[in-house]
Amino acid sequence: MKTVKITLLILSLLLSGIGHILAQPFTLNKEIKPIELALQNDTRPGHEGEKGIVYFNRMRDTVMHHFVSGHSMFQFLDVLVTSLDGTPLEVSLSQDVWNDDYNKRNTTTAPDNIVQYKLRAEGSFGIKIETEKPSQSLYSITVLASPERKSYLGSAFRKIKDTEMSSTTEESGVNATDDDAGGSNTLLYIALGIALLVIGLLAGKLLGRKKNTMTLLLLFLLSIPLGAMAQSQQGTFLTIEEFEQYKEGVKKDRANLERKLDLLEKERKGLDKGVKDLNKHLSNIRKTWEQVKSLYNKYNGLSSCINATPPAGSPTIPSICTDIVFDDRGEPLEDQDDECANCFKEARKKFNEQRYLFERLATIYKCTKKFSEAAIAFGDNTSGVHAVAGMAWQAERVKIEKSVEDLQNAYDNKYAELLQGLADAMMKLNVCEAQYGVEDWYDRFGYMYFEFMKEKYQRKD
Repeated sequence: MKTVKITLLILSLLLSGIGHILAQPFTLNKEIKPIELALQNDTRPGHEGEKGIVYFNRMRDTVMHHFVSGHSMFQFLDVLVTSLDGTPLEVSLSQDVWNDDYNKRNTTTAPDNIVQYKLRAEGSFGIKIETEKPSQSLYSITVLASPERKSYLGSAFRKIKDTEMSSTTEESGVNATDDDAGGSNTLLYIALGIALLVIGLLAGKLLGRKKNTMTLLLLFLLSIPLGAMAQSQQGTFLTIEEFEQYKEGVKKDRANLERKLDLLEKERKGLDKGVKDLNKHLSNIRKTWEQVKSLYNKYNGLSSCINATPPAGSPTIPSICTDIVFDDRGEPLEDQDDECANCFKEARKKFNEQRYLFERLATIYKCTKKFSEAAIAFGDNTSGVHAVAGMAWQAERVKIEKSVEDLQNAYDNKYAELLQGLADAMMKLNVCEAQYGVEDWYDRFGYMYFEFMKEKYQRKD
């Protein structure tokens, strides 16, 4: 019950990133009084952002309960439990209720007699240590937390194409203007002209005509429209005015063709530059992503409600500035030389912060719902043992259900705040994109990502 209530406080503090669930796994046994292991900041130079705790105690009972607090889902946790005097100990982790017995291990079969877990968790989790002979045996628990690493979502941006810079349709090889309609047969005319020229040359050689006669013949053949040749075998005669009009049409077709070729050449050069830039960064991108995947594969989420992959179907957004580099904490690296970086740094940082806040909001909600469901199931199963316990449980059950309703309202309110924050960040990006020549960036590209985020993180229950 305490966990659900404190979760509501977390949602109100989520933007500042200082909220944590400070409650133990659920139990109806009032005799269980777990020892809290609150992680402390590591003040050693070179360990900025890390947390940890080293705890020693003696086994005064067959079961000792502890719970770890002070971490977030973005930190990687190493948990080490050892028996300092060699007494066999069974160690298990719990997230929702104390009898989870998740991944139970024994110090006698563990390497170097040290039970070790690598995990990620949102909210507190329990460590239960058991022994058959609690003869004041000495044990230790060490928990180490890495700095927050916000990297698994990757980048939401791709390099914009030259053809995407303007919001208006510009002349290109696929435009359907009147001139292009008149020039759509240009290649056909050229092929026909070449064929007629060859025919004329062959005829001249065969007949042995003089040069002037040959020239007149070629002019005559070139003056015959394609449609006339296809429609009549009796020939078509053109006036001088019609012949001049035909020549002007050929000139216009040629000019249109040359203009299209120029545009295609410019696009080809732009594509070549884009490929070179991509190849320049491709190896670094691949190396970084492989490191991210390897790290997340080593540290399993303690609960199934924790995600470690980008949302399925997430669109990529074209941008003029895709080379800004951020560290694991989501901070832009200093001294970046890219000319667009200064404008984009703060807006892109805010944009990324909102993405990970959405992820944490959804995770807190899913994990708390899972906790509540597990607690209700556990209480329903346990309360039937004794009538008095059953009556006490029904009162607790109503409180948990009411807390879930409050949690849903808190989620909706925070969801609206995060949407507004995302919109504000994208409007700042829109200004930067316009400054570097990308017209109507949000209306053409940004809104698609905003709508995706709006749908993805909207509460479905």
